[in-house]
Amino acid sequence: MSKTAPNKSLGLTLALVCAALWGASFPLGGVLAGKLDPVVLAIARYAIATLCFVAVFIFSKKHTLKKIQSKKDAVLLMAAGISAQAVFFYFTILAYEYTSSGEIGVINGMAPFLTMAAVFIIDKIKPTAPKVFAVVLSLIGAAVIAYDPSNKIQGLNLGHLFALCGVLGFVTYNYILGKFGPDLNSRYDLYSSSFYQFASATVALLILGVITGADFSSATVLVENGKHLGSILALGLLCSGFAYALWELATLKTQDAVITTMALNVLPLFAMIVAYFLLGETITLQKLAGVVTVVIALCIYTVGDKFKKAPVAQEAAA
Repeated sequence: MSKTAPNKSLGLTLALVCAALWGASFPLGGVLAGKLDPVVLAIARYAIATLCFVAVFIFSKKHTLKKIQSKKDAVLLMAAGISAQAVFFYFTILAYEYTSSGEIGVINGMAPFLTMAAVFIIDKIKPTAPKVFAVVLSLIGAAVIAYDPSNKIQGLNLGHLFALCGVLGFVTYNYILGKFGPDLNSRYDLYSSSFYQFASATVALLILGVITGADFSSATVLVENGKHLGSILALGLLCSGFAYALWELATLKTQDAVITTMALNVLPLFAMIVAYFLLGETITLQKLAGVVTVVIALCIYTVGDKFKKAPVAQEAAA
């Protein structure tokens, strides 16, 4: 019993570090957005992340690459990687031209709500009242941010649409994991699964780059100065490779999905704070109010069902 609380506390701390890293990925992307071809930027990030896991398999005795066991597994892992990495980050980069990284972080923080909508549309699973309320509250928070006077473009714009397309890629990933994740987890650990996903995203982006005639020579921007190099290394090594490995450890320590998910709920706040220091983006009271509203909505979404009234039959039995 004495070990339970410290383990959960450590797990929550690690999950908060993950939230900070994933939140920081938006302003880090903003440092490089517009300076090189979007496809090339995405390729660089996930190629570095893939090599990170290759290094783990080479130098770690504990972790070895699990071989793909079926065509179905290969398709699912490829689909997860392409949707959550390639689609997600590519559209996120396009969004930077029209909106701030802080706003993009908030939109990405709303991924759980869109996942809920996908489950409702595809599987006909009706959301509970607390979750519906959380969705409405999050939309109010997002609207407050979108119409802040300090924004480059007032109200809804093309940047929000691009960011939403990126989130839909992540929603596809969430749906795949929700539907097939337990089955895949029984055959592949997080390290092997992440490697296949990052590798698939890198290959898909390379193909896209060749087809669209991407300017691969623009990659020289990455080594022009320390800030550019540090940003791409942070995106690939920390926000992708390291964060995913850390997430596995956080999950093992807490053994409670609610605790780890609660930590991720503050991702939009981390995104806005890092954007302030790294990119000099303005944090107004209106934006802060909007972010806090979205964070509260995410918290309600995560734990809301725990406060539902017990069924009459259970109350009678009690």
